[in-house]
Amino acid sequence: MKSQSTPPPPKWGMAGIILGAIGASICCIGPLLLLSLGIGGVWVSSLVALEAYRPIFIGATLIFLGLAFYRVYRPSRNEDCEPGSVCAAPATKRGTKMLLWAVTLIALGLIAFPYIAPELANAGQQSSVAPPQTETAILKVENMTCAGCALTAEKSLTSIDGVVAASVTFESGKARVIYDPTRVNQEDLVSAIERAGYPSEIITQGSPK
Repeated sequence: MKSQSTPPPPKWGMAGIILGAIGASICCIGPLLLLSLGIGGVWVSSLVALEAYRPIFIGATLIFLGLAFYRVYRPSRNEDCEPGSVCAAPATKRGTKMLLWAVTLIALGLIAFPYIAPELANAGQQSSVAPPQTETAILKVENMTCAGCALTAEKSLTSIDGVVAASVTFESGKARVIYDPTRVNQEDLVSAIERAGYPSEIITQGSPK
């Protein structure tokens, strides 16, 4: 009888999982990487625009994951196992399962990155003392769709020479910026966030509290 053993997930299946997860997180990871390298403008805003397709990428990733787990964990009858088949080689099947779980963890980590990134960033932040001559501006930031967007907008602000500290909150849609008015002005703050793909405007300004 021809073997009916469960084959390992094909390479294109594993690739589909990873590519789908990258597509679901590139709108957050991509801008942060570019801003860290000093690259902004159209490249950042183009990646941010991929946020609209995030549900599609997540759905594709979950479909590939479901198919891969089905192929690996689908029960097979002992009498169907032939020499050389996956079910006849336990070590090979264990290796396939370990690889699948490793890919799954990577994929889920990428999908969750936009939500956990702000927490990771806050954990590594240190309090800074503002110079004597500073002002505080509150900006309204639009088009943010997740906490990762707030982190990207925050990164775009802190990369400006003259910005002492910046905090962007997704829930309120606002950014609080402490800056040195002798080195940067309000228009620079607005432009920085807009280059990251988020329209903004100054709401209030004054001395830091």
